[in-house]
Amino acid sequence: MVEYSFNRLCFKANIIEPLDDSDYFAVHTPMGTFKMTKGDFYRVFDNVVKTKSYLEKGIYHYPTTPEKALVFLEKK
Repeated sequence: MVEYSFNRLCFKANIIEPLDDSDYFAVHTPMGTFKMTKGDFYRVFDNVVKTKSYLEKGIYHYPTTPEKALVFLEKK
């Protein structure tokens, strides 16, 4: 599993794209840690994968955490 930290939920293409669909990645944020597989990411956040920001700049972050992401927030 690969992990990285960011000040909000952020997806980094250079970390996610080399993974297999069943590989996990975790994003540590002040809100907590979001953990999912690459397959989960493509299924739930399919809109992110198509954005200009993700495709061209390799990064996409939400200004506020979307409701659909909360299922991936690990319980403390």
